[in-house]
Amino acid sequence: MSKLKLNAIATQALLDNEFKAALLNGEVKDHLRAFELNEEEVAAVMSIQAMDLDQFIRHLSGLIQPNVVAA
Repeated sequence: MSKLKLNAIATQALLDNEFKAALLNGEVKDHLRAFELNEEEVAAVMSIQAMDLDQFIRHLSGLIQPNVVAA
């Protein structure tokens, strides 16, 4: 997952209580459409189990993949 997508998800969670609740209760799939994630990224976000937003963001940061620059 790109750093840009990670930041967008984390920022949305900090600003939107409904989105944050969806992240923490596992009902976030519909909310993730706005981030244009592929199926693998959606599955990765959906697999995160966290008790609070800090824990969720720490797990989310583990999903960052460096951007690959084509030669």
